[in-house]
Amino acid sequence: MYKVMIVDDEPVIKKGLQCFIDWSVLQCEVICEASNGMEAVDMLGYYDVDIVVTDIRMPGMDGLALSDHVHRHFPQTKVIILTAFADFSYAQTAIQYEVVDFVVKTNPTEQIPRAIEKATQLLDKEREQQQKVKQLESKINDHLSEISEKFLKEAVYGLISDEAGLFSRSSELGLQLEDYFAVYMEVKGIPGLPVNVGAKANDHHRFLASIRQFLVLAFGDRPSYIMNMEKNTLLAIVSMGSGNAAISTQALLKISNEILALAENFRQYHINIGISLLHRNILTLSTAYLEARDALQGSFYNDNYVAVYMPHTNQTLTPGAPPHHAAEQIAEHLQQGQCDLAIQQLDQLLDGYKSIKEHIENVKVACLLIGSYCFRLLSVSQPFAPEMDEGQSAVYKQIQESKSIQLLTDILKRLIRSCSRAMALNDKQPNYIVIECQKYIREHYNQNLNLQIIADHIHINSSYLSRLYKKVTGESIIDVINKYRIEKAKKLLRNPASKVYEVGEAVGIETPAYFTHVFSKYTGMSPKEYKLNYSQTELG
Repeated sequence: MYKVMIVDDEPVIKKGLQCFIDWSVLQCEVICEASNGMEAVDMLGYYDVDIVVTDIRMPGMDGLALSDHVHRHFPQTKVIILTAFADFSYAQTAIQYEVVDFVVKTNPTEQIPRAIEKATQLLDKEREQQQKVKQLESKINDHLSEISEKFLKEAVYGLISDEAGLFSRSSELGLQLEDYFAVYMEVKGIPGLPVNVGAKANDHHRFLASIRQFLVLAFGDRPSYIMNMEKNTLLAIVSMGSGNAAISTQALLKISNEILALAENFRQYHINIGISLLHRNILTLSTAYLEARDALQGSFYNDNYVAVYMPHTNQTLTPGAPPHHAAEQIAEHLQQGQCDLAIQQLDQLLDGYKSIKEHIENVKVACLLIGSYCFRLLSVSQPFAPEMDEGQSAVYKQIQESKSIQLLTDILKRLIRSCSRAMALNDKQPNYIVIECQKYIREHYNQNLNLQIIADHIHINSSYLSRLYKKVTGESIIDVINKYRIEKAKKLLRNPASKVYEVGEAVGIETPAYFTHVFSKYTGMSPKEYKLNYSQTELG
């Protein structure tokens, strides 16, 4: 159905157009009406309108000015102009605004259907053309993506060794491969998901494609290239936008933990992640891939973790004390409320490093891993736990800047104790995200406000926020915004001097008609009726 707006300053004309034209036969529905051009402009911001039927002469903003606004700001919307006179002196101006047709008010019921059909045919044709363009763009992008993935896989496996060829080909394909990490991921399936042996190839391909899309969202605007590898594994080449290895590693660890937490919270699958060192250009892509795979070797002993590649040294720790195992043990102790045992496990690991004089950079990577486990533990067990003494980025920075193993020990012990206290308070704390959401609504109800704006402020996905808020409170965010606005509006309407349209603007609803609609929905009466009832109650 096409959505129609009627704009006329004469109520009888608006009523007649709605009642005496069979809009359903025209595959249309009238979704809103306005009394002048300014009101129509406001409504165009709220409603998705396909066709505007407007009078040409109205106070304030006339039909031609409205046509100009629609032409500039809503070019996909079609305009049909009504005129009370057979005077087409405005036709030349209307043509430049791409007005579909003129209809004389003396016989609108016969002429408007023809004009509407003309408008819908134009809309159909434009949509068909847009769809064809999108399909063509999609095919081109898919083809380019296939070529890029084939080239990257050949580079990853070392099948292309010509330096000049690597640089020129990557440049031709528009690949951004500077200051990047290789991120190797293994997806472990859960019963019911098509990742087990014997699953249909098409289902398996679709499943991996959905994970790839999930990873694209996780990496955000950062240049990334994600490829299916052996079995249930994927390789992502991600540029973090900084040549500083320490800063980039911190940022990637944070993203990796978010990926793990989301995978667990949605209970769709488990992911193990191995991260390479920072690499400068495409010449070392194969090395980066091998590093990421090497970092992931410990996945046999772990269910769900992120690991950073550590260069091999001549000396090794005694069996039973690898950093991934120690980090997992620390996390398990914290889950069980055993802070002292977690610190004891940390001391055992770092004492082992100290005894063999392990390279300080390797020790720092191990400490980053332990920090990653602690922060991920909070995120997975309670995504909205009380605020830690120190944030994740601050702790990572302290680790990177430490000059001795003793400083590293102190930092991690503070982190473990802080994590333990936060988890102990876990069940006693209200939901942080819901609190932040409600706080933002209270502070910004009188401004442009919607789900996406609130989600951007809290830095989480809007769909996830919507589901979470509904689950915790039993109400939708839109309902809460509107209810809060209406409660504020009630207080303002109790002032005898207040005007309805001013009250609507004061609570963030600028269009009077829409304010009346929302107020009536939540109170059962119009603002004017509420104002009158309240004044009568006061007098009584």
